[in-house]
Amino acid sequence: MNKAKKYLPFFRASMMNMFIYRGTIWLWMLVDVFQFAMMVFLWKSVYQFNDVISGFTFKEMLVYFLLTNVFFVFTEVDAVFAMSEEIKEGRISLYLVKPISYKVRLFAETLGRAISVLLIMLPIAFGMGLVLTLIFDIVWTITIVQVLVAVLYLPLIFFLMFEFSFFFGTLVIHTSNEFGLVIFMSVFTRVVSGQLIPLSFYPQFLFNIVEYIPFRFISYPPLILLDKVSIHDAFIGLIILAAWVVGFKIINYFVYKASIKKMVVFGG
Repeated sequence: MNKAKKYLPFFRASMMNMFIYRGTIWLWMLVDVFQFAMMVFLWKSVYQFNDVISGFTFKEMLVYFLLTNVFFVFTEVDAVFAMSEEIKEGRISLYLVKPISYKVRLFAETLGRAISVLLIMLPIAFGMGLVLTLIFDIVWTITIVQVLVAVLYLPLIFFLMFEFSFFFGTLVIHTSNEFGLVIFMSVFTRVVSGQLIPLSFYPQFLFNIVEYIPFRFISYPPLILLDKVSIHDAFIGLIILAAWVVGFKIINYFVYKASIKKMVVFGG
């Protein structure tokens, strides 16, 4: 507990920093609402001549993307940017000599930002869900068990994405530039996780490839709530996802330990 207290100031500071620029938050909210509205019109035209596409009805597709936008808050991990700036500005050396874990400190800050974004997103999502329910007469049939199982995925998804982002952040030590790494990481994650379109829409050969990597579990929470994934399969997915998180942590331990020895600080 005493060790955790050392990182609470970083967590609180990260959350407070997110709410400093209120104008930016309002603009961000408007952009999210506009994007979601455009998505509704897009899928409405797609379903104009079809009732069901790849196992999804039009109403289910709207709910899927609404829930996806909420749950994907836990995938927006910007550890790469933070590590890159600290490496290029030389600030990383200040943290390395302090009696704290650099990785845990970065995790605390990243978690603070994620929770702040979630607090902003929840009222927006609730409002959009209410509007969709009234306009399209959506019937919500979510059970408590589904909610509890879906919630169990969220910390594991966050841990997975943090480890994934930390791995690419460590590579910045060798490349001295994060732009290409961030673009690849962002596009790759969105494609193989089902954020752009549900994975069931993919060709079979591509779907078979995606099944062997852990990012498909990112879309499990909305699929569980839509009853597209059984509770039995969901629990199996939790075990597999946990194993992937442990695997990433082990890889990052050795990669970071080897990379930090070759780090060259710019500035400071």
